Amino acid sequence: MAAKYKRVLAVLILLLLVAQMLYIGQKNQPEEEEEIVIEHPLLIWYTDPDIQAYMEASAAEASARYQVEIRAELVSEVDYIENINQASVAEEMEGPDVYVASSALLEKATLAGLTSPVTDAGLLSSYSEKAVQAVTYDGTVVARPFYIETCFMLYNCYYVNPENVPDSIDGILTYAEEFEADEVTEKVENIFKWNVADVIDNYMFLGAYTNLGGTSGDDKSQVSLDLSKIEECMAYYQSLNSFFAIDADTVTSEEVIQEFIDGKTVFTIVNVPMLAELDRAVKAGELPEYVTERTVVNEAGEEETVTAVYEPFYRIQPLPSLTDELWTRGLSVTNSVVVNPYSKNVDAAFACARYLTKERAGKLYEESGKLAACQSPVKAEEEPKSIFSYQSLYDRLLGDDRASESAEGTEKYQAVYEAYEQAAEVPKIMELSNVWLQLEVVLADIWRGADAGEELARFSELLDGQLEEK
Repeated sequence: MAAKYKRVLAVLILLLLVAQMLYIGQKNQPEEEEEIVIEHPLLIWYTDPDIQAYMEASAAEASARYQVEIRAELVSEVDYIENINQASVAEEMEGPDVYVASSALLEKATLAGLTSPVTDAGLLSSYSEKAVQAVTYDGTVVARPFYIETCFMLYNCYYVNPENVPDSIDGILTYAEEFEADEVTEKVENIFKWNVADVIDNYMFLGAYTNLGGTSGDDKSQVSLDLSKIEECMAYYQSLNSFFAIDADTVTSEEVIQEFIDGKTVFTIVNVPMLAELDRAVKAGELPEYVTERTVVNEAGEEETVTAVYEPFYRIQPLPSLTDELWTRGLSVTNSVVVNPYSKNVDAAFACARYLTKERAGKLYEESGKLAACQSPVKAEEEPKSIFSYQSLYDRLLGDDRASESAEGTEKYQAVYEAYEQAAEVPKIMELSNVWLQLEVVLADIWRGADAGEELARFSELLDGQLEEK
């Protein structure tokens, strides 16, 4: 009898193994090519010249793949939504079938009747919840996430022990006080430098205590400033001028990243285009040589020579806090691809949008220096310690010739996405469309020494006035 049960059990196990192999085989089958039928050539509009190479290559490859004519056209960002609307409602529809728009424009586009609901059932398996919320207006997903923008911290591994990186600006100040120049650090001119004239970079100093429209950035009832906390943050921000003496009138992002590339800066705050410039310089070999050996005193009180070589020479961290009591929060922009409901080829337009944002997304960083919003097929249940993973996308970020990039490289980009997930998305509320110009002036004045309380009070009144105007 026992032998009979063993035979039955063996058969059951064999059947389960066969079923699992069949399931895996079906799961790994490539998706069937989607057949596209169009009445007119498909037109895509976008405004960012940085993505021109990607858009043109994507249009050409999609045209060949689907055997239809697809054109990508770079247009002016001035009155972008107004121009789309005007061209779309003309007697002969002349507007784009598909267009790229930042999350900040989605309220305007939706209220103008220029967005189409995205109803893909598996959207959250391709994009994080943060990215999906960024393209949601009034509870409806109105676009597909395309590429992300946010700020994060870089540090030079030759100057900072990667196992002991400061997680606050207070910690960076401590590092500065203890800093001693030697043969390794002789190039250093700046302990900490960022573009203090850029409102996106500076938003971190008040972002933790600012709410600009709730989770989806579209709720006017959730616009608020915790002025007492922000004033504390601004006082701290202003005090940094005496430590780091960055000139807001002359500093540029190009200067900031070049000085980091040249080994002149230990810590910096950068955005994705600056990271892309850094990676370009690394790939081109435009880096200084570092002294890789130094003499240290070990725990036994004896001198020994240690060697360190870092590839790449830098690492990325999410934004540091200010102190143990004052937090930071960065800002993010999620650029999206929208299907124009006025299109005479709506089904084809949706297929094109998926192709741009998902199927070809692995080439986006290589061709345009933009990080795609599309996440890896690896699901949260497979890696319970993280919300999601961008692993397979990372493997393609720098092209097929670098598809076997090290785990360190993968972690590098993971830190960017972590910073994105922690950041607040720019609001969609149209009344706040010019808030950044106003905030930039406020932050610049405070940096130069203006009274933080007075500047913030004026800004808060201005914010309230704009929300009440319309």
